Amino acid sequence: MKLSSESKFVIVKTSILSAIFTVLLLMLVNYFFNHSWNFFVNSQVKTQTFSAQGTGTVTGTPDQGNISFTVTKTATTLQNAQNQANISMNTILGDLQKAGVEKKDIQTSNYASSPNYDDNGNAIINYTVSENVNVTLHDNSKANTVIDLATKDNAENISGPDLTFSDAKQQQLEDQARVAAINNAKDKAQSLASAAGMHLDKVINVQETQPTPIYPFHPMMLDAKMPQAAGAAVPTQINPGQNTVTSTVTLTYQTF
Repeated sequence: MKLSSESKFVIVKTSILSAIFTVLLLMLVNYFFNHSWNFFVNSQVKTQTFSAQGTGTVTGTPDQGNISFTVTKTATTLQNAQNQANISMNTILGDLQKAGVEKKDIQTSNYASSPNYDDNGNAIINYTVSENVNVTLHDNSKANTVIDLATKDNAENISGPDLTFSDAKQQQLEDQARVAAINNAKDKAQSLASAAGMHLDKVINVQETQPTPIYPFHPMMLDAKMPQAAGAAVPTQINPGQNTVTSTVTLTYQTF
């Protein structure tokens, strides 16, 4: 079958257009593969942020304490000095346990023995044995009793009580301080943003400065060998007072 001249022209024209379309399509695909296009670039809004810092402080009564003391004995022989120190320490520890202090809360922090020489430094004249002990209190109402018993039993360098929070109470107060700090930061952010004509969106970041306890009580130090006033002993009075925990939090907001 012979094609007419007109049919041949149509076929040639179609082939040429198809080839041109194919070339253009390949060029377009190649362009897309080698260029990054974002059809929404004009609709993007730059994100701005705003930060505010808040502080939260809570107070609580210390529920834990620490008292330390020393027993020191000197004798002409090391064995005698050690025996005297052991007898004195055993008496103190026995009285403390009778008063309700558990054995696990009584810890020896240092034990030392040493010779003492004459003025010329040549001959040993006697020996000294000393033992340092730390007592942990889980009930600070016992602080008065511990100090008075250690004094009565001739302990030396009685120091404390160092009044603190137990781990559980410290965690509880830190949580409360964080909540107070976040609320304070939110209030401050709203106030500042309103005054500046800004609009706050969601919180996108939270940063906290590590909560810190503040212990205002200064440890006392007593020496059982100090001269005592005549008459009956006056009981020690330790007042636990209040310690504080402070948390500082920074909130960062998106704005619009």
